Amino acid sequence: MLKWTIQELMKHDEQPLHFSTTLDVKADLQDRDPEILDVSPIQVSGDVLYDRGDFLVSVNLTGTLVVPSTRSLKPVTMPQNFTFSEIYLTDEGHADQYEDGEILMPLEESELNLLPAVEDHLLLSIPMQVLTPEEVATGDMPAGDEWEVLAEDEYKKRIEEEKKADNPFAKLKGMFPDQDKS
Repeated sequence: MLKWTIQELMKHDEQPLHFSTTLDVKADLQDRDPEILDVSPIQVSGDVLYDRGDFLVSVNLTGTLVVPSTRSLKPVTMPQNFTFSEIYLTDEGHADQYEDGEILMPLEESELNLLPAVEDHLLLSIPMQVLTPEEVATGDMPAGDEWEVLAEDEYKKRIEEEKKADNPFAKLKGMFPDQDKS
């Protein structure tokens, strides 16, 4: 799978260890996020490079996730095809040799297991707002009896209109045309 001992990885100090496999992570992802409706088998490929006493990992993930629309709860298929990189530190003192913004993970065991990282990055790839293609194209918001969802701009526009309508002096506007021009 995606688990190697440190001794195994150190044997690849001149050439990166290349890996390629297919994972079934559906059950694990659904346990962690019950809103996930389906997960295709995930194609995982990448390299592990032993450098400066640490392991530099680059992983490409390809597959699909099915999650509910945040607007209508209809299923939305989300293709996944992205790469992530992480650095696994054999000694936390090595952290100062890397730039800010790089993902640094301390190795707490005598092995490197990439399965949790793969699952984490798949979960992080799910956006906060998920819409069906129809919802994106039409921009329609859900509505029911005496309720409707409004976009923020539409809400502000309605509030302004209500303020104008509630203004008791609004009816006086136009009674003195000469004063309106000043």
